[in-house]
Amino acid sequence: MRNLKIVLGLFVLSILAIIITGVVLSYLGVEHGPLLIKIGYVFILVNIVLYLLILIFFVIRNLINLYSEKKQKVIGAKFRTKLVVAFVGLTLIPSTLLFILSNQLINSSIDKWFSLEIQRPISDSMEIAMLFYSKQRQDVKSHALYIASGKKLPDGASTDTDSSFRSYVLTGPDGSELISNAFEGKGDTEIISTEKGDIIRAAAPVSGGSRISRVIVVETLIPLEAVAKMESIKKANTEYNQIKMRQNPIRFLYFFMLTIATLLIVFLAQWFSLRIARGITVPIQSLAEATNTVAHGNLDFRIDINRDDEIGLLINSFNKMLDDLRDGKVSLEKAYMESDQRRLSMEAILENITAGVMFLERSGKIAALNNAACSMLNLDRDSILGKSHKELLSKIKSDELDVMVKKLDEKDFKATKKEIHVRIDGRPVTLRVYITILKDSKGNFMGILVVFDDLTEIITAQRALAWQEVAKRITHEIKNPLTPIKLSAERLMKKWNENADDFGDVLERSTKIIITAVESLRNLVDAFLRFGKMPRFSLEPININSIMEEAINLYSDRKDIDLVHNLREIPKADADREQLKRAIINLLDNAIQAQARKIWLNTSYDPAREMIRIDVIDDGKGIEEQNRDKLFLPYFSTKKDGMGLGLAIVSTIISKHRGYVRVKDNEPKGSRFIIELPVINT
Repeated sequence: MRNLKIVLGLFVLSILAIIITGVVLSYLGVEHGPLLIKIGYVFILVNIVLYLLILIFFVIRNLINLYSEKKQKVIGAKFRTKLVVAFVGLTLIPSTLLFILSNQLINSSIDKWFSLEIQRPISDSMEIAMLFYSKQRQDVKSHALYIASGKKLPDGASTDTDSSFRSYVLTGPDGSELISNAFEGKGDTEIISTEKGDIIRAAAPVSGGSRISRVIVVETLIPLEAVAKMESIKKANTEYNQIKMRQNPIRFLYFFMLTIATLLIVFLAQWFSLRIARGITVPIQSLAEATNTVAHGNLDFRIDINRDDEIGLLINSFNKMLDDLRDGKVSLEKAYMESDQRRLSMEAILENITAGVMFLERSGKIAALNNAACSMLNLDRDSILGKSHKELLSKIKSDELDVMVKKLDEKDFKATKKEIHVRIDGRPVTLRVYITILKDSKGNFMGILVVFDDLTEIITAQRALAWQEVAKRITHEIKNPLTPIKLSAERLMKKWNENADDFGDVLERSTKIIITAVESLRNLVDAFLRFGKMPRFSLEPININSIMEEAINLYSDRKDIDLVHNLREIPKADADREQLKRAIINLLDNAIQAQARKIWLNTSYDPAREMIRIDVIDDGKGIEEQNRDKLFLPYFSTKKDGMGLGLAIVSTIISKHRGYVRVKDNEPKGSRFIIELPVINT
């Protein structure tokens, strides 16, 4: 099969060479030349064309092989291609420039060979030689006619006295065509070449009656030196014209030679670059195959290439690396088994503890969380793993949690533990959150650990206890006025039974005591009823700022407080004007009772959450941290004479508006009550 391909290739090359040679010969115009010259041209052109075709074949074959290897993604093909392009580029550019310059120089030289400056003197010399011979023949003929007719010679013609002419008379033909024609009445001239030079002879008939009896012959000799000069001029002119006819073949021959030289340089650059590339890429290919084998887990592979250069050093290093990997693999497998055992133990612990545990990467992505965390936060583990913590925050509504997360970006962040209130799927949840940064033994950041407990049930139990305390307090408060009522009634009964004279005075005093006690009971019952049974709410679209302005106007005449307000433009919300105003007034009264000298009222709008925010800020005593969780519970009060229902009523009103209320510290002192209300859903 291989021999057949070689034979076919040679056959195709031969056919192409013959076709190209024929086309070139036709183009050069040598088909009408001598046979020997044509054979020489054919031989030279066939060899040149074959050589060119062979060079072109090898160049194209190398390029096709490179393209095929690159398309098949053979390892090292890109490097070989780049190296070939670099070498060919480095050689082709100067070779092309040299080719162009050489071709222009050769064409310029050939143009000078056949320029008018060279051609004109040669042609003029030939014309002078021809004119000289023509003049001599004319002079000889004139002499002959002169002698034959006895007339005067033409101007410039020689006479018999001119020693350069010799004349004689013939009475009959001498065998030459000139003399025979003269006896027939046709005078003419001829040139006879001799050893001494060229003889120019003229014959003129002499009429003697009805026939020609004599012929006058006049001869002149052109010396051999002059004849040699004439022949040299003629030969030079002939050779010049022949060379001029072959100027295209000469140009084409030089063009072919330059083309062969350029292609030879390109081929050598290709061959040299491919040889260098193979010396580099073959070991690299072996390395790549070995790397692929190692990547599939086979560490018993070795590269058997013995070289003493840098490539050999690389291969030896690779083989040594494989030996080290084999040794390290055993150690790693052992360490992995131990680590996996510890991991399984840790996962078992995390999955069985009641606290929620979450681990965040440096980028903020959730890397791990246990079942307790998924249960508390109502999350699907598969859908949240790998997601950003921001996506988790979007499901958990809590400003307190947002603040804790923002503090993570601070450089001096320290582990923090705090109880926060969140809403998960609309359900209020209280969490105790512990956040800390994990670092390795070298102090490098590993991630963020978040541990949290659900305190909702505990707080509910605490609230139940608080209600028990409320019941006890109500009982105590009711007992207080009942005692004087009982005593007054007993005193009246005693005085009545005794028929005492001061019964009227006792009746009056006892009646007043009973009325006062009953009034106290009524006030206590009214306060409890106001908290326990709120009026029916009537929600309608209202501009919250108008309610704020009404509340502000109620306190505008007070001189003991400085009321500052900043009411920004906000959308409308569904609200009960009177009840919401009552809540704002309760907060203002609470601030005044906290000995505030300055109160700030602000409104703003959060478009991302679609919530209106109301801030009631004071610079009073503030609220102790341990009392914040109980602040909105009924009958809890930090004041001695307080009923503990004002803030509980505020919490109830805001809840009816589907909003939230919370309290924070104000800096540098005082409290900040924050109310959030949803805007109208359009």
